[in-house]
Amino acid sequence: MLASLTLASAAVAFLPAQNPQWAPTYNMSMSSLSMVCNYTGMSDPKLGGSFGIASYDWSNAKPQWANQKPMDCEERLVQQADMTKKYNPATHVFLYRNIVKALPWFTTVRQKLDDPAYSGFFLKFAPNVTTHVPRCTGTGSDEKCSEYYHDQEQTPEHPTGDGNCADWCDCGANPCGEYLFDHRNGTMLRDFIVNDLIMGPNGVGHPSVEGMFLDDYWCSRLLNNSGCNGPSEIDGNNQADMGLSDQDILAITNGWLETMTAVEQAMRDAKAFTWWFFPGQDNANATPLSLYPSNCAEVVGKAVSENTYQDLPLLLGLETSLNQVEQEIAAFLIMRGPYAYVSYGTWGATWPATTPRPAAMDTDYGEPTAPAVQKSTHVFTRTYSKATVTLDCQNFNASIVMH
Repeated sequence: MLASLTLASAAVAFLPAQNPQWAPTYNMSMSSLSMVCNYTGMSDPKLGGSFGIASYDWSNAKPQWANQKPMDCEERLVQQADMTKKYNPATHVFLYRNIVKALPWFTTVRQKLDDPAYSGFFLKFAPNVTTHVPRCTGTGSDEKCSEYYHDQEQTPEHPTGDGNCADWCDCGANPCGEYLFDHRNGTMLRDFIVNDLIMGPNGVGHPSVEGMFLDDYWCSRLLNNSGCNGPSEIDGNNQADMGLSDQDILAITNGWLETMTAVEQAMRDAKAFTWWFFPGQDNANATPLSLYPSNCAEVVGKAVSENTYQDLPLLLGLETSLNQVEQEIAAFLIMRGPYAYVSYGTWGATWPATTPRPAAMDTDYGEPTAPAVQKSTHVFTRTYSKATVTLDCQNFNASIVMH
């Protein structure tokens, strides 16, 4: 459940890209990041603990939490964080959260969905409308219905869904589904999201948790003049099913932007980090910087001439065939500052459990002794205390000579 869109003018409400506030490191093994997810059970903490940042997805251990009554995804994520920190206290553990979708397999959200006093937190189906998604699930004594809008796009179901329940699925008093927060609610909803869902004891308030991946977004064609109008990764007929006007969607989008800013500020104040603080990730994204022969000189040249990643964190994704690791690690060492992370692939950044890490990711290069130097239009070099690194972008070859 990862969403990606360039929000153009909508993104300016967020805090700017910025470095984490934990201690910097040039340790190459800890200069790494993965979105970790085991779809069959709890992840091996040795996997997550091998990265500098291990960000656990909501689908981690889904067969287990989807069959709990009620579901306990939130608690199992915290358990996974504890396991990882116990294995390697140096790993920074992030957890998944969504403040667009109100997901009832998170206990903190389900408690509000089940309490009528908080009905204003959630968007509702339009009355007297034949909807494109069911209002009810189950039959007979197992039937549950809700006035709150929900779909089953990415939802555990019986017998099969995005997560399989062995018998009936238990998401509390309401059917299992993807509900939506109504960000027009303002302060009361915002306080709940910031203080309970994000900063609460199962979130950043937990001692093993240092950050969040915040998924999904609202967008409005009236705000950024795009074809996007509504919540991401929700049934495409949601506007009609909820009876929302374009002005309603604009108001919800603006409310979501305000809440996102408040969430980021609260995390910043707590010295926590979110993927949105990486440059280029301010749109519910998970897209590392990629290096190719075609963009090598431009990407590295810009980073070197502007010292981009001396003051901002770098997230570089290795090409998935791992056939150009030497060039990518060389570029990484040339561009990087004190906060820099290697990941896997062009989007999602999940390192496959069955793919060994290349040795270059765990080599001790020492620390840089001087800034990078552009020797010609296409050639860059940088000296470390234990290595000299050279990258020729014209021929797309690299040299890392250990001292």
